[in-house]
Amino acid sequence: MLAVRRDLALGVVAVVLTSGLMLMSGGDATAQQARVELPDNVKAFLERDQVRRWANLIQTGGELFSEGSCGRCHGEGGSGGRSGPDLTDSEWVQSEGDLAGIRETIFWGVRRKDFADETRRFQMNPGGGMELEWGDYDALAAYVWTLSNGTSLPQR
Repeated sequence: MLAVRRDLALGVVAVVLTSGLMLMSGGDATAQQARVELPDNVKAFLERDQVRRWANLIQTGGELFSEGSCGRCHGEGGSGGRSGPDLTDSEWVQSEGDLAGIRETIFWGVRRKDFADETRRFQMNPGGGMELEWGDYDALAAYVWTLSNGTSLPQR
């Protein structure tokens, strides 16, 4: 673990130094930063860290979904309920189904006048009526996204 931290630190230092030298030489830092090549062990560490963070988001989001108000409307596991649509299929009614759209829907909620499906009786309050921290919105969006997309990382 110590070796990985050392390698990560060396990779960060290399990027910072390279960026600083490019700026001092008058080069276009944005274009030249793209050419900086990180060591393979640093790339591997960053990839594992990204996967670990994604897994943590999904786990936290799942806990919030189950323990909060989400399951009451959307059903157990998001499979659809009396008040909320099925979140496990590929049909998205309030957004395009991407992470940003899902997060926005959770953040703002859905007012009755904005329902895509007029047979729904109850509006979705902002945050599902829960008191959420900023990171909770990301976690819930990640979890909801995985219900119809699996647990792999979304494409950028």
